[in-house]
Amino acid sequence: MGGAATQSREAFVAFDALTVRYAPRRGEPVLALDRVSLSFEAGEFVCIVGPSGCGKTTMLQVLGGFLPPSDGAVRLEGTIVTKPGPERGIVFQQPALFPWMSVAANAAFGPRVRGQSRAARAAVAERWLRTVGLWEFRDRYPYELSGGMQQRLAIARALANEPKILLMDEPFGALDALTRERLQQELHAVWRQADMTVVFITHGVEEAVYLGTKVVVMSPRPGRIVRVIDTPFARRADEHGIRAVKSSAEFVAVREQVLGLIWEMEV
Repeated sequence: MGGAATQSREAFVAFDALTVRYAPRRGEPVLALDRVSLSFEAGEFVCIVGPSGCGKTTMLQVLGGFLPPSDGAVRLEGTIVTKPGPERGIVFQQPALFPWMSVAANAAFGPRVRGQSRAARAAVAERWLRTVGLWEFRDRYPYELSGGMQQRLAIARALANEPKILLMDEPFGALDALTRERLQQELHAVWRQADMTVVFITHGVEEAVYLGTKVVVMSPRPGRIVRVIDTPFARRADEHGIRAVKSSAEFVAVREQVLGLIWEMEV
């Protein structure tokens, strides 16, 4: 199940010897990522895990176009990423919704900015709000929603832009365990329905093994890729309940493999 990171000119996403250095106001530059090379195809659900400070979020920021690399490059469909774009939807740990807008208006924000007609953006908003189970709350406001519902709205808002790839930075990290598991199941359902690519940052090894088609294990700073593990559970998630999957011997073995890699780096 383990494999080395690879790169390909034809890959949907390719990190090509990506290096990122931060220049603090005082002291020496900080090497956050060191020659990271990784590639994957469209339709994958890629989960990135590793110790705190290993550069997971930095990888996502470069792919999102928010942070320039110091060396190397990131390519999306062969084109070097240099700035943000609508083909990359982003969901953060905090939903960052517009509190003065209704649920429906939040979901329709992207299509509105892109100049779609009222009817077109209403149809897009309805589609994704129904998908994430929030259509009946369309006239509510974010403060009237639970934390889990707010995160579902953030996902719907990102998907309303019809991105080619969804970037998620610990989106369930602030939620309780039960809500987190429910959203993991719901996210899998959306991923399968939308037939899209997801890059998911998390500290939760169990979450990564359950959600991902690939789990990328990072080293402590400077971040390097230790191993890429192909995981089968995302493709089976619609066949079995989440607890049945997570309690299976095969799942436990992969989870312990990933935990062991991280543990070895931290002791």
